[in-house]
Amino acid sequence: MRSRLLALALLCPTAAAQFVPAVEEVSWRFAEPVVGELVATEEAAFTPQAEVLVQALRSLGVPGAAVQVGGTGPADDSVRPIDGANDADAPGPASTPAVAATLRLTRDDSLGPEAYTVQHTGEALVIAASTPAGAARAAATLAQAVQVEDGRASWPRLTISDAPQLPYRCFMVDMGRNPHSPETLRAVVDMVWFYKGNLLQLHLTDDQLFSWPSRAFPKLYSERAGWTWQDFVELEAYAAARGVAILPELDVPGHSTILRREYPEVFGTSPTDLASTPEAQAGVETLIAELLEVFTSTPYVHIGGDEAYGVPQNIQRDFINRLDAFVRAKGKRTVVWEGPRLGVGDNKVDERVLQINWRGSDFPAQDMLDAGYEVINASWDPMYIVDHYPRTMFTAVEVERCYDWNPRRFAHINHGMPTFGEGHITKSDEGILGFCMPWWEGREENLLVLCLPRFAAASSAAWNREGESDFADFQARQRLAIPRFEAIAGVDLPEMPFADPATQGPNFAYRGPVSVSDGASQPHFGPARLTNGLTDRLDHFLGFPTQPEPLEIVVELLHPAPAPPTVGRVVVHEAAVNGSYELYELLISADGIHYDSIGTTTEGTRGENAFVEFAFEQRPVSHVKLLTQGCHNLTFPSFSRLTEIQAFAE
Repeated sequence: MRSRLLALALLCPTAAAQFVPAVEEVSWRFAEPVVGELVATEEAAFTPQAEVLVQALRSLGVPGAAVQVGGTGPADDSVRPIDGANDADAPGPASTPAVAATLRLTRDDSLGPEAYTVQHTGEALVIAASTPAGAARAAATLAQAVQVEDGRASWPRLTISDAPQLPYRCFMVDMGRNPHSPETLRAVVDMVWFYKGNLLQLHLTDDQLFSWPSRAFPKLYSERAGWTWQDFVELEAYAAARGVAILPELDVPGHSTILRREYPEVFGTSPTDLASTPEAQAGVETLIAELLEVFTSTPYVHIGGDEAYGVPQNIQRDFINRLDAFVRAKGKRTVVWEGPRLGVGDNKVDERVLQINWRGSDFPAQDMLDAGYEVINASWDPMYIVDHYPRTMFTAVEVERCYDWNPRRFAHINHGMPTFGEGHITKSDEGILGFCMPWWEGREENLLVLCLPRFAAASSAAWNREGESDFADFQARQRLAIPRFEAIAGVDLPEMPFADPATQGPNFAYRGPVSVSDGASQPHFGPARLTNGLTDRLDHFLGFPTQPEPLEIVVELLHPAPAPPTVGRVVVHEAAVNGSYELYELLISADGIHYDSIGTTTEGTRGENAFVEFAFEQRPVSHVKLLTQGCHNLTFPSFSRLTEIQAFAE
């Protein structure tokens, strides 16, 4: 199925105009396409980006793709075919015959740091950029635009002018709870590059796992993290070639249990010790210096700064300022999570520190802006994707909310928070540099399937909001883009599972269409989970929001006869965990218009079971409706976690 979708995407003439994110300005002519496999770069600094594009072409079925360094025509002989789709630094033998270049990378210093242009000139496309990052953005666009047939690559006669609207487009991986392998992180880099992000933040340290293999403090490293120093060096090179800067995070003074447990003589025995002693200061600076020895392309260093429980806020602010002075002396900019409130005088965090606003209640974004800070929007709604370590229990809003992201809106998904719903809206977007989408506490096997659709949507909103038309159009473009990404990254995103029809018997709801009042674009845990025949607690619909108004779920029953089936029993399964319970009302209808209430649930209704049965006098039923107020006593009740809805004759 995946190979067929890729073939269709690569052969479809209009696919070449289906970019994700949308480009700023584009025109194309499909007649007389530009055909060939040779990518030439006149700028030596752009060679890694040319090689990345060639690797992408080879992964998409163009085995003859090659790089030509220093020239554009058949007189040049420095042609480099690429060996290996995932090794940007391993050119093959220079044995490919010299031919005229199809794609030419050139330098234009008048363009912005991530801007690029594409112009068709005769039989070639000329790509211009001022930096390797701009060349990397162009490579992503051309990988999305290429058509492939019989091993040959072709492009429409494109004219493109493109640049991001927001300069900070970041995805974050939590490596401080669960391990994430180098292979997974390379696929994440591919995702960030493909969808024109520019930063990958690595939350390397936390109370549960220390993924940084420190040489100065070797006892800190957790063996189950699975990384070596050289692994990180290679990841840095892989990311830099794709215009993705790796932003390292050392989380202090909170989330520092491992630091204090393994080296109390350096980092103290409490977060307050860590934030206040000269020995701890020197130790943290040593760790930051190590990080910068490897992650050379990052303009930023993240030092944590949040949830430092028990540490007086004046000490927190002084600690951040001391670390900020060290970071700035290294030529980098300090980033912190929303943490201590605004101080005064010398005890105010330096205004040059970049603030990531995530909760919005302790230090509202507008207060940050008024105090002179630049701000990154990482609000729970829609940015947070959480797996609630150590159990698997996801929290994340649907893709459409990510696509509709408003940089000025800072909102929470917990209906008990003051920023739930409409959220906190800043006066303007001035000073808001972009977004950070964090993947918190998750397992690596779940990362791409949950995060890729959301990151693509948020990055589209940040790259070129004015060029985006509507969510339906975005989804159509994504359907063409995803098979290309899978081929380039060497991954297969899992598809919706369905039970064997032979196991379903007389269940009229099996594979019945499901409509919902909100959450239809929830990836992987979408509404179709409710009628796929599977009742496992992780096979649920992650419905949001269920507050303040109930979330409406309607299942259309399937049946062979012209009249609705006769139903006398409905069974509703839920993701039962310990004492959790879903609050809902069940209704049925013979025409999908007029409904009768059958019953409601309260705490204790399901008893020891993971389901509730509703039996009633048999009658024709065409639709089953639930009005749910969410799953209570488990993470956030603003989410529904129903797993299956079944309808039987008796």
